[in-house]
Amino acid sequence: MKKKFKIILSFIITSIFIIFLGMSYYIGNQVFLQSTQLTTCESTKEIINNSRRHAKYYNKISSKYIIEPINIISSLDKHKIPADYIYATKLKNKNNKTIILVHGLGGNRYSMYSIAEYFLQKGYNVISYDQRSSNENIAKYTTFGYLEKFDLIDYIDYVKKEAPNKTLGVFGTSCGGATSGLAIGYKDTDDKVDFLILDCPVSSMEWMIENEIKKMNIGIPTSYIMSCGNVVNKIKLGFYYKDAEVPKSISNIKTSTLIINSKKDTTTPYFMGKNIYDSIKSKNKKIWIVDNSEHTKIWFEHNKEYKNKINKFLK
Repeated sequence: MKKKFKIILSFIITSIFIIFLGMSYYIGNQVFLQSTQLTTCESTKEIINNSRRHAKYYNKISSKYIIEPINIISSLDKHKIPADYIYATKLKNKNNKTIILVHGLGGNRYSMYSIAEYFLQKGYNVISYDQRSSNENIAKYTTFGYLEKFDLIDYIDYVKKEAPNKTLGVFGTSCGGATSGLAIGYKDTDDKVDFLILDCPVSSMEWMIENEIKKMNIGIPTSYIMSCGNVVNKIKLGFYYKDAEVPKSISNIKTSTLIINSKKDTTTPYFMGKNIYDSIKSKNKKIWIVDNSEHTKIWFEHNKEYKNKINKFLK
C-alpha cells in the first residue's frame, strides 16, 4: 500500500512540475515575443511622410548635400544594413572625419536628420542607418541594443577602412544610446571611436521590460514573469537581460563621452544617463542635465545650448 501511494504521489508531483514548466515557458515566451518585436519595418518606414519636422530636415539636407544610399552586410547574421551616407563636401570623399548616428526605437535613419545637419555644418560626413526591424533593415528582433550593437560595429569598421586616420564619432539617442554604449564597450571598439554622445540613453533592457510588466498589473509576481522571460530570451537569443546593461559594458572605456538627459524624461528616466555616467571610470566624460524636456526633445527645446555643449565637448 505504501509503495503504491509513493508511486501515485511521485506521479502527481511530476505532473505538477511538468505543468509548472509548461506554464513558465508559455509566460516566458509571451514576454519574449512582446519585448523583442517592439517595432517593425512596416511601422517605421513612413517617418518622412508622417513627420513635418523630419521631412523639413530631409528636404534641407537633400538640397544642399550629396546623399548616397549604401548597404553593408551584417557580420552577425548577414542581413543588409541600409544607411544614408551624407557627404559634407561637394566631392564624394569618404576619407574625412565622420559621425555615425543611431536612432531610437520607433524611428529610422531619417529621424536623425536634424542632428545630421549640425555635424554636416561642422564638416563631418554623416552615416545615418536603420536599426534592426526599422524601415529597410529587416533583421528580426529588437533587443534594447544587445544585437543592435553588431550593426553599429559593422559601420564603425566600415568607416575605419574608408577613413583610417580621421576622427570618428558616434551619436545615439534613446535605444540608439543603448546600442552605442554596448557597442563601444564591446571588445576593442573603444579604440576605434574618438567620441561618443548619448542623448536620453536607455541603460537597462531588464528595467525597461520590468517597468512595462509592472504597468500591466496582471496579478502574477513580476519577478516570476521576468525570470520566465529571461530564461526564454537566453534559450532563443543566447543572452540574459543583464548582458544588455550599458553601465557594466561601458565602465572601462576611454572614449571621450558626453551624456545628455532630462529630469522630466519618463521614458528613459534621469537615473539611466546618470548611472551610465557614474559607471565610466575614465575622467574623460561629461554630463548635461536639463529639468524640463520630455524624452528626446532636448535638441529641439534647448537647441542653442545643446549646440554649445557639443561645441565645447568636441574641442
